[in-house]
Amino acid sequence: MRPRLPSRPLPAIAGAAAVATAGLVLGVGAPAQAVPPELAVEMVCGALDVRWTSDPLDDGVPPVDTVVLRNGVVVEEFTMTGSGFRRYGAADGDLFVIRRAGERDTPPVPFAAPDGCGETPLLEVNATNGCAGLKLTLTNRGTGAVDGLLLITADTFPAGEPLAPVAPGTTELGFALPDGTVYDLITGPFALDAPTWMTGTYVRPDSCDAPSSTPAPTASATPGDGPTASATPDGAGAGGELPVTGAAGIGYALGGVGLVGAGLVVLTVLRRRRIRFVSGG
Repeated sequence: MRPRLPSRPLPAIAGAAAVATAGLVLGVGAPAQAVPPELAVEMVCGALDVRWTSDPLDDGVPPVDTVVLRNGVVVEEFTMTGSGFRRYGAADGDLFVIRRAGERDTPPVPFAAPDGCGETPLLEVNATNGCAGLKLTLTNRGTGAVDGLLLITADTFPAGEPLAPVAPGTTELGFALPDGTVYDLITGPFALDAPTWMTGTYVRPDSCDAPSSTPAPTASATPGDGPTASATPDGAGAGGELPVTGAAGIGYALGGVGLVGAGLVVLTVLRRRRIRFVSGG
């Protein structure tokens, strides 16, 4: 009696192995989508802290171009990489938005100082690049002066250029900066956690180098020349022409004298040849 051979499941095993191998290859060949750093905000006295964190084991997190806005005004533009921290000057009611390339804007974050902070600056800052340099417009919405502001550039780092106390109301300040100067307006003294009110780069506008369209002034008279008539004098002829004078006038006068002489000669001849009429009968 011939022994019964077991069934041969080799085709099924080979198919399962092929599927498993294909799955492993696809898993390796399709990298996971890069996740941007996680954001977190914290409110401290007079400032908003913005923190971002990334997985230290994930080397695939790309740098992200980031813009921070306070009340619709750009406060800072930078590239967010890895993990980091920023602190921005803030007052109650300020709205912060963080904009990252390829991501949706964060919902507006209303700032509210924690309890126990006391009086904090109520300051709004706007920057304008002008032909003469950087112009800062500072609006103090509080009742007291805002003190301790520093404008820091590469030439003044780290001491910065101190600003005079900003009184309540609007103050405009100008700074003559070289083209391309990076500046940072902070509440000093300088430190990594010093609140930033405005960061930017001064760029001289292209319109400042455009040629002027106003014509250059010209001389109105040459020394020694007589005056130039600017209006029609009284007695001028029709059409605004000036009276004829000079050599042409002399010619006309001589012609008139000749005509008068000819008239006298004709009158004399007529007197000599006068005809008398006598009545008939």
